[in-house]
Amino acid sequence: MGVTEVKCGMLAGCLPFAKLGSGPHKLAIFPGLADAAWAVTSRKWNLLEHYRRFTDEFTVYIVSRKRNLCAGCTTRDLAAEYAKAFEQEIGPAVVMGISLGGCIAQYFAADFPQYVQALVIACAGVRPSEEGRKIPERWLMLARQNRWREFYYDIAKVTLREFHHTFYQFLIPLVRTTAGDPKDFLVALEACVAHDSTEAVERIQAPTLVIGGSEDIFFPASLLRETAQRIPHATLRLIDGSRHAAYELRKDEFESAVMEFLHQRSFAALPGSIRLAA
Repeated sequence: MGVTEVKCGMLAGCLPFAKLGSGPHKLAIFPGLADAAWAVTSRKWNLLEHYRRFTDEFTVYIVSRKRNLCAGCTTRDLAAEYAKAFEQEIGPAVVMGISLGGCIAQYFAADFPQYVQALVIACAGVRPSEEGRKIPERWLMLARQNRWREFYYDIAKVTLREFHHTFYQFLIPLVRTTAGDPKDFLVALEACVAHDSTEAVERIQAPTLVIGGSEDIFFPASLLRETAQRIPHATLRLIDGSRHAAYELRKDEFESAVMEFLHQRSFAALPGSIRLAA
């Protein structure tokens, strides 16, 4: 509980990261879509508080995607970029991907099983729903027209609507912050819309938790169930009544479910694995 330092830097020469916590095990977090605008190194001020639940048992790496993404980059391509950081520094770890990060984590676990002791796919599935695709397609249109204020407002309206009276507390920092390369928004959004890991997830070896909101428009309960059914050693946890931002809006419930899952799983059969104490 006394950890106060956040170390920031670059992994594999191109992936911004923040490292915090003092736990004996490693937890690598792949963030969601907003990472295309603000790398984790720009949010150092609130990381300790945000991830404090994990810092006693884990050394936590929050790893941003590379900047200046190539046009046509896919979620599988992004997973391969992450593999460089694991090879050079992180090594085997528990991997948690959130939203777009959860899509990338599916390919990461399938293609690079040697680095994944356990997998948490949060608010993501093998593909977005048909209804959910319409929303990032609208964001793509706004981004291509450089209508960034409308872009951020629409994201906030869709993903944070449950905050109600604290809505503008979250929105105002977004519209006042200088965005990253606009091209990265387009590439990340296009990768999200095109994501389909239906075949790949069947190769995931690690014990996996699929967790998300039962009312998520992007990855509804039916798709979360399908995702869990396709992964050989998967557990499904639905957060009843919550939408896409379940990992934020129901933070205590979300983190408790993740920790419960990890405490119940033995990773001894995988390379570099450990067993987490309950």
